[in-house]
Amino acid sequence: MTAPQTLSARMAEFVSATTFDDIPDAVLHDARNHVLDALGSALGSSAMNFGDAVHTAAQRLGSGQEAHAVGYGTALPAPSAALVNGTLIHGFDFDDTHVGAVYHATAPALAGALAAAEEAGASGRRLLLGYVLGMEIGCRIAEAGAGRFHARGFHPTGIAGTFAAACAAASIRGVAPETVRNALGLCGSQAGGLLEIRNSWLKRVHPGWAAHSGLIALTLAESGFSGPVTVFEGTKGLFATHLGFVPDAAGLGLDTLGERWMTAETAYKPYPCCHFTHAFADAAFQVLDELGVATVRAADVTRIVCPTSPGVMPEVTEPAAVKIAPATTYDAMFSVQYAVASVLVRGRLDLATFYDDPLDDPEVLAVARLVECPPDPDSDYPARFPGEVRLHLGDGREITRRVTASRGTPGNRFTDEDVMAKFLGNATRRTSREQAETVARTVRGLGVESDVDSLVMSLDAEVRR
Repeated sequence: MTAPQTLSARMAEFVSATTFDDIPDAVLHDARNHVLDALGSALGSSAMNFGDAVHTAAQRLGSGQEAHAVGYGTALPAPSAALVNGTLIHGFDFDDTHVGAVYHATAPALAGALAAAEEAGASGRRLLLGYVLGMEIGCRIAEAGAGRFHARGFHPTGIAGTFAAACAAASIRGVAPETVRNALGLCGSQAGGLLEIRNSWLKRVHPGWAAHSGLIALTLAESGFSGPVTVFEGTKGLFATHLGFVPDAAGLGLDTLGERWMTAETAYKPYPCCHFTHAFADAAFQVLDELGVATVRAADVTRIVCPTSPGVMPEVTEPAAVKIAPATTYDAMFSVQYAVASVLVRGRLDLATFYDDPLDDPEVLAVARLVECPPDPDSDYPARFPGEVRLHLGDGREITRRVTASRGTPGNRFTDEDVMAKFLGNATRRTSREQAETVARTVRGLGVESDVDSLVMSLDAEVRR
């Protein structure tokens, strides 16, 4: 009797056997949009101090010519370029999320794919194929532990993203299934991402480090270094150690590989803050619309109630004192109270909210102090990230709006025009509009007339400092 395949072997066969023509056109269209969205965030982040820091560190780690840092044009070894680019994509926390997996899907997959594709002189078709395969594997690993990784203090982007990057690069390099399997085995000991991030930039580097580690694992495997075949199902494997349970092939979603395309399910972020806060922001905008006003004042409000999914409360509502009066950008980005107050007081929730405006605006803080966040008994987290705003006014009126599928998610999708508008807003923080439009045309042409070299040139030419 033949022994059943290990989980990593099944993934490896899918990665090695899948071709560009196996991916539906609609999925490829979504993939291009997600690539464009991510590169806009990366370009914008390259104008920031955290972008400069990771770029400087990568240069100190060693020289090379295999790949380039987005927005800087600096030639680096492929793993170092992946480190920089993954960090830049996630730098604003404006990059996409697979909601059901609670996972920033594109950042590690694209950072690994782009570095590997540039190093290989690959076509646009190979880049897109590798990226999609990385998305499919990473999303499934994260979804198997959806909500549970966070509950145990792990960031699934730093964990699942390592496997995603290795698979993306493996497809691009065209390695054998056995090599992919060994790489996945090695990824298990390199995958990491603790959510102890208070007052630091740590979370930004998680997808960058994941992409870097995935390329290292694959290169070791290509060089003959073996990895454990039971990295997922072993008693000391990823799931047993990190979550205390081991999913089977169906629980890991391997039965739907090539049929269910999780790339197309991935949600865009309309706001540059934690995705757990987005439905609350949407609901706050709807409250303003119902009132027929652009903003409200603290003096007009007596109370704001925002029932919150219990599973996300440690991330975005607690401790209340920190979330109501955030001392750092990250505290503000991970605060339901601050997001709702910013929408109601300023009528917007954008990059300026977190990077240009003062965090201690007295009117915003006055409204934030009125926000209460009790547990939401109707939440279906982690399937979705719902949000509700109940605004009580001094004149006795109460306006309530609940959003179950926030803007940009599969239930409330972005259009191509939405993706382009967001891309231009982010990219032009670093580039001219003309240059940004060149990047967009190049990304839209991937797999048709654009290749990786033209994409890299469009990202680095005429960038202003």
